Amino acid sequence: MKLFEAIPLSVFVFYIRYMDLDTVEDWNRAFLISGVVAFLATLFLITQKINLSRIFLGVNLYLISAAMAIVSEQFWLNEIYAELHASGMLIWVVMVGLGSMLLSPQGFIGVDSPDKQNINKCSLLLLFTAICAFGLSFTFRGNIILSEAIPFILIFAMQHILTRKMTRMKGLV
Repeated sequence: MKLFEAIPLSVFVFYIRYMDLDTVEDWNRAFLISGVVAFLATLFLITQKINLSRIFLGVNLYLISAAMAIVSEQFWLNEIYAELHASGMLIWVVMVGLGSMLLSPQGFIGVDSPDKQNINKCSLLLLFTAICAFGLSFTFRGNIILSEAIPFILIFAMQHILTRKMTRMKGLV
């Protein structure tokens, strides 16, 4: 069930890798389709009361915002996203990280624990990783490996390491 929230990103990546994207309309279609899928997946998970991955929430909000920009004819936003490439998604991940650190008892790490100090420490480390990933992605915009693959691998790997650490401390693993 947790992998459900990865479907919108998978749809987007599949579309941009295997479909012709010669025109702005082609890109808009990719954003519209994946944005609708992101909205539906997020809504479904929320109604099922499933704890959302903050990283996928950031990615899905990026896709939803791009789709909303197209529907509302705010094309300037997608022009910015086009310049940012994958680092646009990472800006959303960083914003969700900051917001969840301020507003959620589970922090950016997304783990239930009575140890708030460790949640804050792990969340801060994950946020630092997301900021570094954004910097790497922005610096190498357009490079599939350095701008797209490695930054996301870094964030997901760090989230996995920190989540395992937190759950081990709770005695769950």
